[in-house]
Amino acid sequence: MKVPKMADGKAPNTSLPPDYLDRLLKILANLPKRSLQSRKVINTIVEFLRKVQGTALAKKQYVEIWDQIWAASTSSPSEDREISDPVGYAINDPAGKLTEDLLKYLWPKDAKVNGGISSDLANRLKKIVQRTDHSAIDASSVIVASRAEVLHAVAPEFTKQDILPLFRWDTNPSAAAYWSAFLWPARISPDLFKLLEADCLTALRRPDQFEERTYEHLCQLFLLASMEFKAVDEKIVREILDEIGTKGLEYMSSFLRHRMLNSKEDAASYWIQTIKPWIELHWPRDEARQSSHTRADFAMVATYSNECFPRALHWLENNGLLGETPSASTILYSLKDRGGKTHKDFKDSAMLPERFPEEVLHLLWITRPFQWEHGQAREILDRILSCKPELEKSIEYQDIAEMTS
Repeated sequence: MKVPKMADGKAPNTSLPPDYLDRLLKILANLPKRSLQSRKVINTIVEFLRKVQGTALAKKQYVEIWDQIWAASTSSPSEDREISDPVGYAINDPAGKLTEDLLKYLWPKDAKVNGGISSDLANRLKKIVQRTDHSAIDASSVIVASRAEVLHAVAPEFTKQDILPLFRWDTNPSAAAYWSAFLWPARISPDLFKLLEADCLTALRRPDQFEERTYEHLCQLFLLASMEFKAVDEKIVREILDEIGTKGLEYMSSFLRHRMLNSKEDAASYWIQTIKPWIELHWPRDEARQSSHTRADFAMVATYSNECFPRALHWLENNGLLGETPSASTILYSLKDRGGKTHKDFKDSAMLPERFPEEVLHLLWITRPFQWEHGQAREILDRILSCKPELEKSIEYQDIAEMTS
C-alpha cells in the first residue's frame, strides 16, 4: 500500500551555465561564519536551493550544503516567535523552509506503509527534534510535528521513539505549539491515536493554549477516534464531554453534522450504525448543555439522514437535542427544491417535504428557523399541503403559517 508523497509540487526548470553551481558551492563552502549570521543571507541561500533542488544538485552536494545552512539558520533564530501561530512562524522561517525542503528531497519515492525512511532523513530529523530543549518553539521541529501522521505511516517505530516525544506535555514546554502543528493537516490513524491518547486528553483540557480553529480540529479528531475508531473508553469520552464546555460541544456537533452530510448514499445506515449509537452513549442530555448551535446541527443531522429522517427527528427530539433555532437558515435551504439546479449536498433533503410531509412540518414547528427567510418557509408549506392537504388544519401548520405570514 502506497502513502501520499510528502508534498506536491515540482522544482521549476532552471537553466544554468555548466560551471555555475560548482562555483557557487565553493563560495558557500568558504563563506565566513559571520556572513551566515545574517538572516537575509540565509534566506537568499534557502530560496536559491529551492530553485535548484532536485534538478541540478547531486544528493551529496545537496545534503552537505543543507547541513551547513540549516546549522547557521538555527544558530540565530528569529526573536519574533509567534506562539499563537507556530505554523505561520515555521513556514516563513529559514530553518522551517529548509526542513520542508529536506522532507521533500529525501522522502522515499516509493513510500509505502511501514516501508521506512532513509538513514539520511532519519538522522537529520532526529537531530532536528533533539537539538533544543524546546523551552522556545523551534521552527524545524514544528514542521516535523506537522508531518507526524505520514511519518508514522511510513516509519512507525522511528516516529514513536523520536518524533512523538514532541507532543508530551509533561516533558516538552512547547507541546502546545507542536500539537498545533500536528492539527494543521488534522489527520490521524487509529494506531497513532492510541500512542497519543494520553497527551490528546491533556490537550483537550487546555483550550486556552490553542487558537480557536486549532482547538476545533482537536475536538473533531477526538470525536473521530471515539466514534469511528472506537479507540477511547466510554468513561473517558463522557469525562471529556463534561469538561470541554459549550464551545467544545459545538465543535463536535458541527463535525457530526458534516460527517452525516458526507455520508451521502449511506446516510441512513451511517445514522443507525455510527452517529446515533455515539450520541446515545455519550452526549449530555441536560438542557443547559445544549445551545442554539448544537440544536441546529442536530436538526441538520436528522435532515441528512435520508429515509431515516422521521425516526432520527423523533429520537433527537425525545432526547432533548432539538429546539427553537430561529437563525438556522440552512434548515430551510436544505429543504428547498431547485429542480435540476439543486446542489448535490441537498438532493435528498430537498425531497423530504414530498416524502415525509408531516415530519417536515414537525421539524419546522420545533426549530422555527424563520429569522431570515419567510419566503422559503411558505414554499415548503405549500409543498407539504400539496402532498397532505389535511395538515392545513393542524395546530403546527397554523402556528407556522401565522409566523411566516
